[in-house]
Amino acid sequence: MKHWMSACLLAWGLSSVAEAALCGPSSLGKPPSEVPTALVFSGGGAKGAYEAGVAVAFVARGVPIRLVAGTSAGALNATALAAGQLAMLEEMWGSITREQVYQLRPSVFLAGFLPGWLTLWGVNAAGSLFDPSPLRDLIETRLDLERVRRSPVRLVIVTVDLVTRTKRLFDNESVSVDALMAAVAVPGAFPPAAVDGALLFDGGMTGRAPVLDALESEVDVERAVVVMSYAEGERAAPPTTVRRAVEAAFEMGMTSQIRRDTELARLRYPRVEVHLLTPTVPLDLRPLDFDPAALARALAQGKADGVACLSELGN
Repeated sequence: MKHWMSACLLAWGLSSVAEAALCGPSSLGKPPSEVPTALVFSGGGAKGAYEAGVAVAFVARGVPIRLVAGTSAGALNATALAAGQLAMLEEMWGSITREQVYQLRPSVFLAGFLPGWLTLWGVNAAGSLFDPSPLRDLIETRLDLERVRRSPVRLVIVTVDLVTRTKRLFDNESVSVDALMAAVAVPGAFPPAAVDGALLFDGGMTGRAPVLDALESEVDVERAVVVMSYAEGERAAPPTTVRRAVEAAFEMGMTSQIRRDTELARLRYPRVEVHLLTPTVPLDLRPLDFDPAALARALAQGKADGVACLSELGN
């Protein structure tokens, strides 16, 4: 029994290492350029730069992308990929700044000067910490939704309605600026976006990497690659502040959910080869840290890991 348990632990460890070592092996027996593929993005704010790098690498090497899906920043990456705006995507993630994504609401800033419980009241009355107008400007000026509507690449964007506690999906025809604003609206950080009378938020609360929603669309793909921007075994900062504790709890739940959904996709869709792609080393980038130099490094790492993933899949 002891030897059997040791063998099982060793097998589990080798499996974990293999997954951390990117994508392979593949059982399809043909090069990636001949495999209809779905890319699924999990977002993560500034960590979306890594996903963009992976997308650029896949397209540059001729992978036939038939389906793209995402939540949060991953929704923006998926939309740009569906529109064929790879040059824009690469340029944006290599130069974007915090001011182009979010600004603290003046009422939230001023609430810090109020006495006692009035500070909490002032923050609550603001509705959200950040002003969404910079992000809306970014979406309106960068993403070409008319190209998305004409695209042969299927788009799946996931949002949630917290009133009805249900998911709301958008595709090439129904995607809009408001739908994308909803997809990136992390509750508390950004206000909900109104779409057809409903107030919608980031769909990451129901499926951070929406691989199940993507495959339910029944697009004919043979492989799905789920991109998660947290490295295998990545450690969080000590939870010695409220912010660090909340971030660590959120990220732990998110990464566990992505791994769970990836395994579920393998079980429910055995005809599709499902892979989880994670960074080979931690990105050292927080979701709200839109530092151009750090974003450029994450973008470059995404490209390198994407190339390595495809090399493994081609063996």
